[in-house]
Parts: sequence; structure tokens; C-alpha cells
Amino acid sequence: MKKLSFLYVILVLLVQYVLSPITASAQNDNTLNINLIVSDTTGKTLKDVAIYNSKQNLIGITNNFGKTTISAHIGDAIVFSHISYDQKTIKISVDNIFDKTENECFMLVDLTPKVNLLPEAEIVENAPHLAYTNKQVWVSDYKVNDAGMYLILDNNSEHSLIFLSHEQDTLARAKISKKYDYLYEDAFGNIHLLSKDTAYQTYYDGEKLNMLYPVDIQTFKQKLMPVQVITDSLLILQQYASMWQEIFYISVNRNNKETKTLIDCYGPTREWGRYFYRDMMKDGLIDRMEMENPMFPKVMEMLGVQSNSASGEPYADNGVDELTRMNDYVDINNSQRARYVVNPIYCPIAFFNDTIYVFNFENDRLYKFTENGTWVSVCDLTFHRTTYRKNSRIGNTWDKKLIIDKALGKCYAQFTKDGLVTLKEVDLQTGTIKKEIKLTHHYYPENIQVHDGTVYYKFIDVRQVNGRDCRSLYKMKLK
Repeated sequence: MKKLSFLYVILVLLVQYVLSPITASAQNDNTLNINLIVSDTTGKTLKDVAIYNSKQNLIGITNNFGKTTISAHIGDAIVFSHISYDQKTIKISVDNIFDKTENECFMLVDLTPKVNLLPEAEIVENAPHLAYTNKQVWVSDYKVNDAGMYLILDNNSEHSLIFLSHEQDTLARAKISKKYDYLYEDAFGNIHLLSKDTAYQTYYDGEKLNMLYPVDIQTFKQKLMPVQVITDSLLILQQYASMWQEIFYISVNRNNKETKTLIDCYGPTREWGRYFYRDMMKDGLIDRMEMENPMFPKVMEMLGVQSNSASGEPYADNGVDELTRMNDYVDINNSQRARYVVNPIYCPIAFFNDTIYVFNFENDRLYKFTENGTWVSVCDLTFHRTTYRKNSRIGNTWDKKLIIDKALGKCYAQFTKDGLVTLKEVDLQTGTIKKEIKLTHHYYPENIQVHDGTVYYKFIDVRQVNGRDCRSLYKMKLK
């Protein structure tokens, strides 16, 4: 019996001797699964932040919510890297982790934005600020949307299209012909490069800008520009009638191709337009298909109307963007020399916040529809009225222009007085003005756009570049 007890003791000691290195190793292994959340200094989470260990091995990348999980040890140094932020190195310790369990914990990391020096620009965050400081750069046109910013730059020796992130990092650049001076964003969110005779769709493939699907400009205007809104179930087209004194918004069901009129917008000038149209048809000056085309510069050219702009461009904004006022006169008949003023009515349509909005300024109503075209409600529009009458130029500083911030679902009306622009935010529930922002730093800013709470505009600088003024791009955070 004593012999068996002795053997048992020897066996226990032997097992402890064999297992002791393993136990010691387990006790010294301080590997942690660290749940990281990375943000900027304002608390906005950051995606695509790369995390490296001390051996420069990639151990994690944050997702769209700024989150990722890595494996590391207490005492390890890990590096956080992002193109728009200063690189940061953190040594893991019990002081910078929380909610620690046996082998899991959380860590919060914030990165500081950095100033990016580009070949043409120094980007700073003070508002308003000049985005491009190179005095040779002329910003011919630009578009900003959810994907980023497209700019056409001209410095006399090179004409180029560049694509920027919202942080204004240059992602791609392509040389283009000098005849392409305009950008157009269609209802699908695609950006097109336009000249007077040709249109190209642009496409960023992650590495470079490509030019796709060239078409002649008249086909582009007739086929694509009438499409004003696209939802999951509808295409909505704009059709002018009655000498541009009436607008039909026509919805096309994307599933069964059913077509119906969503809304018909017109005012007291419609009957005048119909008589005018009838007289022109009677005189054989123009046929119906040509007259009812929603984009009319070609018609005006046929009638002998000359542009009233210094650049000689057609009457549409930037040559192609949208219908605007025409203050020239149309020579109807060489014998009678009858002259009429052609002023298209302004009743824009927009789709954001999952709602279709029709701003019918002809009857002072804001109509709202669901994304499948079902009527929701209507309210009065009053902000454009004056003490005289709503369409009078006397005392009315509204530019007949609405600017939509689709990212935040806000709408601004543009007013200009003595060269200074005021953006007035429209309350989409009441049709009234709820807030005003004055752009007091520059007189007569051009091509104003708003995206994600930031206003962008072009401004003609007084400095001379090769004998001409320079158009520069500015941006300012709206408060």
C-alpha cells in the first residue's frame, strides 16, 4: 500500500513538471481581441483607415462605420494611417482600453485632419476659402455630388478634367479638348462632359477617368435632358408646351411602362403662348415637333435669335444646364417685324428625402408625391412674392433659382441684391423661409451649388492671368 502511495506522488509531481511550462506560457500570453472605433477630432467615424503592427504588417481596415477588430498584446505599438489624416502611433496599455474581459476589449482612436499640398492647391478648412491657389488655373465648370467633385481646369496650356474626393484629394485627371467647357449631371447621377456639339459620359473606375458613349449634343438634349427625376419605380420627364408657358411632368412606370401626367404646371401666360404658337404654325415658321422640344436653343437659332451673353453661349445655364430667362426678342415675320419676349416659366421638380417635390410658382403651390407618384400633400409657396406682385422685378430679388442639397435633404432659394447673394432655406412643410445665409465675401458669385452643408461657387478674381480675369472655386461651410 505504501508503495502505491509513493508511486502516486511521483506521478503527480511528474505531471506538474511536464505541464508547468505550458501553464506559465498561458499566464504570460496577454493577446487581446481589440474592437477599434476610429473617428476624426469632431467624432465623425472614418472608413478605410489602415492599421499596421510594428513589423509594418496590415492587421485591420475600418469599415463604413469606422470599426474593425485586431489581435494585439499589451505593450504593442500599432499605427493608424489614412490619406487625409495625420498618421498616428499608439502603444496599447491598460490606460487606453476599456470594457476589458478575459481576452477582449474596446479602444477609441481619433485622427487629426492634415493639410494636403496638391500640385495646384493648398487645402485648408477655414471658410470661405480659395480651393485653388495656382494663379494659372481657370475653373471653367464643376459639379459636386455624393461621389466627389469634378472640375474642368484651364490654364491656357492645358485643359483637363479632374476628379476629387470631398476632402479635395486628387483621385484622377484626364486631358481633354478645349472645346469641352461644361459639366452636366443627369437624373441617374452620371456626370457628362459637354461641348456645343458633343456629349461624353465620364466614368471613374477607381484608377482613372474614362470617357464613354459619345453622342451629338442635340440627341443628348432630346433624349436624356428631359429626364428630371428617377426613383426605384418611376422615370419623370419634363415637357414644355404653349411656347414654354406650360410644363407637363410625365411619369413612366419602370416596370410596366405605363405613362401618365404627374402634374401640369401653367399660369396666366399659357393662353398668350398658345396664340403665339398658333400664329407661328399658321405662318409655317416652325413645326410642332420642333416647337415642343423641351430644349429650345436650336429653335431660337433657327428663328434668328442672338445670344445676350458676353460669351455668346446659348440661353441655357452654362450652355446646357437648365432653361433660364430669355430677354431677347424673337423676329417672327420679316415683313411685319413683330417682336415678342420669350420667358419660360420656372416650375422645377426635385427628388430627395424619398419625396418628389414640384415647385409650381405659377400658382404658388408646393406639391409633394411619394417615390411611386402617389399624391401626398400640397402647401402654399410664399417666399418669392413681393409687395408688388409675385413675378414683378420691382422689389423682387429672387433669381428664379432653387438649389438642392440632396445629401441633407434641404432646399435653398437664391436671392441677389447689389451683387451679394443670400441663400434662404425653404421650409418644405410650409413653403416659407426658415433660415437665411448671406454670402458676404464676394460679389456676383457664379454657379452656386450646395452639398452636405457646404456651399460652393465660382468667382471672377480681379487678378489678371495672361491678360484675363481668373475664375476660382471657393467653398464655405453653411451654419
